[in-house]
Amino acid sequence: MSFSEWREVKLEDIIEIIGGGTPKTSIPEYWSGSIPWISVKDFNTGYRYVYETEKTITEIGLNNSSTKLLNKDDLIISARGTVGALAQLGRPMAFNQSCYGLRAKEMTTNDFVYYLLKNMIGNIQQNTHGSVFNTITRDTFGILKANLPPLEEQKAIARILSTLDDKIEVNNEINKTLENMAQEIFKQWFVEFDFPNEDGEPYKSSGGEMVESEMGMIPKGWEVSTLKDVINIIDNRGKTPPQEPSKTIYPIIDVKALSGDIRVIDYNNCMKYVSKETYDNWFRSGHPSQGDILLSTVGSLAELKIFMGNTGCIAQNVVALRTKTISNLYLYELLKNIKNDLVSYNIGSVQPSIKVTHIVKHKILIPNNIIVEKFHLFMDEITNEIFIKHNENVLLTSIRDSLIPKLMS
Repeated sequence: MSFSEWREVKLEDIIEIIGGGTPKTSIPEYWSGSIPWISVKDFNTGYRYVYETEKTITEIGLNNSSTKLLNKDDLIISARGTVGALAQLGRPMAFNQSCYGLRAKEMTTNDFVYYLLKNMIGNIQQNTHGSVFNTITRDTFGILKANLPPLEEQKAIARILSTLDDKIEVNNEINKTLENMAQEIFKQWFVEFDFPNEDGEPYKSSGGEMVESEMGMIPKGWEVSTLKDVINIIDNRGKTPPQEPSKTIYPIIDVKALSGDIRVIDYNNCMKYVSKETYDNWFRSGHPSQGDILLSTVGSLAELKIFMGNTGCIAQNVVALRTKTISNLYLYELLKNIKNDLVSYNIGSVQPSIKVTHIVKHKILIPNNIIVEKFHLFMDEITNEIFIKHNENVLLTSIRDSLIPKLMS
């Protein structure tokens, strides 16, 4: 297909732009229904598809507000504050006023428009308005132009790129399954106490001996301790390190990089960097080591990741927990399991915040070494597989992102 058959169009000529809204939060009947209600925090992940939302609304809430119901495969783009986050809906969803819903017109497809917009995110972000918050408006889509190939070529381009995104999606689902499996094993062994006994039978269900403790009935031979007794803390909070104006090999791992349910850090979410001199000399407590657990203490509380040995530094709002005598993978699953307890230590009135000096007093169970070692072996296999899938996605994403501008020009 010849490039001469491509034509220049305004974005508003090829997409329908749909505004969102929020049902009144003061009316309980409008909320916690069966309709997903999406905001930027639900889809600012870098993934193509979004399937779940933190909040849901009812049919009554939908009908009595300015929000709209988007169709499966429609697009959602953030328009205010964090401008340019983009995703495609995996199911029908309503959405808030900080986003626009986008739907392809007859001369194009949602799949092609998704990749077209990904290729234009930089231009979109440069065409923002607002003195306080960066904002894109409907006028933005009338200003920006793009080259549109014939429909069949659009479909071919989208198919090529979708093949890569589909593989990324499969890997993401595998990793979600592995994370769920790890937490289920943890609960079975260390909450329900049905770890395998010496005969391979579930301990508690098979009549294993239980004894009283300050945390209730626990298996004989287990102990009650505190987080403080099993970890050292790497804590560089209090001051902000001097940052570099451009990307270096020394990223600052902040709260945003700890978001998501997968245990591997997403370095694409690291937006701040330091120099080698700062990395070597500024951080008083040092840097995370392989296997350390990173924990957020401000904003989105108790987000967790395992540091897998990549170069990186922590400062404001994140600490690293380094185990002394117990498995780091046991501790990671334990912290995931008690996340709500950790969040309950929140002392922030304006911005959520937890003090490390408070959470380290939290009581935890210390199983016997044999059980922890068996658990660690299971978790090590799961962690390695998650890491492999994550790294494969990093490569696939790089290939996709390098292809998009070539196929769009």
